[in-house]
Amino acid sequence: MDRLEFLRTKIEKKELPTYVYGYPSKRAYRAFRQPLRIADVIEQVNRSKQINIYVHIPFCRYRCTYCTLLTTRNRHGTQESYVGRLVEHIARYGEYFGDQEVVSIYFGGGTPTLLTKHQFSEIFAALDTAFPKRSRRCEITVEGAPDSFDNNLMDCLQALGVNRMSMGIQSMEPGELAHCGRPYSIEIAKAAIEALIKRFSHVNLDLIYGLRGQTLNSWILSLGRVLDYEPQTISLYPVVIRPMTNVITSKMCDPELFFSEAEKYEVYDQNVALMASKGYRQESFTRFTRMTGDHAYRQEMSDFEGTPLLGLGAGARSYLGQYHYSTDYAVDGRAASRIISAFSDRPFDSGAIASHGIKLTSEDVARRYALLGLTLSALSRKKYAAISGRALANDFGEELKALESLQLVNLADDDVCQLTQKGFKYSSIIARMFYSDTMVRLEEQYQAA
Repeated sequence: MDRLEFLRTKIEKKELPTYVYGYPSKRAYRAFRQPLRIADVIEQVNRSKQINIYVHIPFCRYRCTYCTLLTTRNRHGTQESYVGRLVEHIARYGEYFGDQEVVSIYFGGGTPTLLTKHQFSEIFAALDTAFPKRSRRCEITVEGAPDSFDNNLMDCLQALGVNRMSMGIQSMEPGELAHCGRPYSIEIAKAAIEALIKRFSHVNLDLIYGLRGQTLNSWILSLGRVLDYEPQTISLYPVVIRPMTNVITSKMCDPELFFSEAEKYEVYDQNVALMASKGYRQESFTRFTRMTGDHAYRQEMSDFEGTPLLGLGAGARSYLGQYHYSTDYAVDGRAASRIISAFSDRPFDSGAIASHGIKLTSEDVARRYALLGLTLSALSRKKYAAISGRALANDFGEELKALESLQLVNLADDDVCQLTQKGFKYSSIIARMFYSDTMVRLEEQYQAA
């Protein structure tokens, strides 16, 4: 199938693939024949003067019905030892990469705000010591759930230098929230939003459309209630139906209670129109922001441009040049708990920093920049040539021609290729057009544990 036919077919069928936020995905990772060593990646990092840091906190109070993240609800007796191991890893990685300028630090989960003030203070103290060089505009983000923190913890995070908070609201309708597996009231969500906006200069709120029992009217009510708070950024995600989740079982039993893919696209169109009318600028398929003169998620932008990303913790992914790696991955709760416990129990070993991952070819490094940059309308021809040693049109001329013919991209700029409004809508389809055959095969062969 040629590129133009690929795009036309997918768009005409109203296919809505999983939102692309990385390349390759973890489904392409496999066990290394020999464990990855710090010596294998140090040169890759040292080519850059900057670094991003991602800290994975895998603990949750409950399992959301759509979740496929590496998380555990078994945090009592484990959380303290996990934090202790994180602090050790931060110190040891600082011995090798501590001269890099830190562009961003991101605490993801799980639910990072289940940590105590003391545990956050320990981690930040370790980061300050191991990675003392910070960009003047260093973005420090912490994710949280509405029922997972109080005012004292928020005050602590603010004092520690956190300048961006991201909270998963998902729905402002009680029934939909319950179907998500979230056992708290809308009043708790409202109070959390108000407390965040009062304290932090940048707040991102997530909502999900296509949840069980959701209607167009209930979705618009949820979105409207969140817009009333005027957060700086709102991320709107279509629900992902993946294997080994409760939501896939629910949809198989009661498909009429879920939006079809075509209906999700209709909701997307209404979202775009409403967000524009409220003064929000679209940055990606999911993200809308009121910020001007800056990107609303600096870690993503910096990572997509090729700045190394050091992942710390069980489940955290590291993108260090050609090497992408992590711990093993599992959706099943018992398997995930074993992986998290193994991380907590095992001291840092520079001769075996990772057991699972992939080494990208130079072709896939170039593909990664092209497809991820394009999804943010930030694909630079000059940067591509610097990364690959070739002209963008030579490698992807057919793809760009197909995109332009369907009015999905604007190629008029001498340097940056920008998606049109229609291009944003179909950006996950567009991204998959740039996948290498190897990555497609690895993802298709992957079996979740």
